[in-house]
Amino acid sequence: MKFQENIQNRLTGRHKKSFDFVGNVKNKRILDIGCSFGWFEKYVVENGCKEIIGIDIDKTDLSYVNNQIKDEKAQFLKASVLDLSIFKKSHFDIVVMWEVLEHLPKNTENKAFQEINRVLKPGGILYISTPNKTFWSCALDPAWYFGHRHYNKTNISKLLRNSDFDIRIVKFGGGFYELISMILLYIFKWLFRSEIPFKTWFDKKRDYEYFSNSGFATVFVNVKKNEY
Repeated sequence: MKFQENIQNRLTGRHKKSFDFVGNVKNKRILDIGCSFGWFEKYVVENGCKEIIGIDIDKTDLSYVNNQIKDEKAQFLKASVLDLSIFKKSHFDIVVMWEVLEHLPKNTENKAFQEINRVLKPGGILYISTPNKTFWSCALDPAWYFGHRHYNKTNISKLLRNSDFDIRIVKFGGGFYELISMILLYIFKWLFRSEIPFKTWFDKKRDYEYFSNSGFATVFVNVKKNEY
């Protein structure tokens, strides 16, 4: 099967875990940093958000989501988390950053969190997912050998506290099926422009790993902006 960059084919257990992790979005103003192909926007629009703004630095992704998600609640802009000056202070109830932290320029994490803190309302929530720093999650990530960063609970918590956030919840998800399927994705997407073999089977296994409460590949963090 030809590789397809769309919501139907790219939605995995990690995305479904992200939906579950955020929970109720009804009547919330939300900023999605690194919106990619718009999977989170589709979810929050269908679940009654007040506003969702997705930002990305990739013009191709922005072009795709603008064509696919046409709803007055959704808007897509070219912008970086390192400069959110286009948004007013304390505008958003929720900010999400799924699998983006590890792609930021090295040592800019504090800058990113400070920008997020400014645009969040007092008491607003930031949700993050990023590769977890364990032996197997690093060893089985081909990109890790070329500088792809992973974060453990301790170092990500330190970064967030430095930017005046309170850690509320930390969870983990994904395991060996997640990691192996990602290796296959690198191979089949870039070499053959096709989906991985037995994709449906792998997707079911990945779903289970993310909801079994025994994962280790991805760390999910829920933090609150201080209300003072």
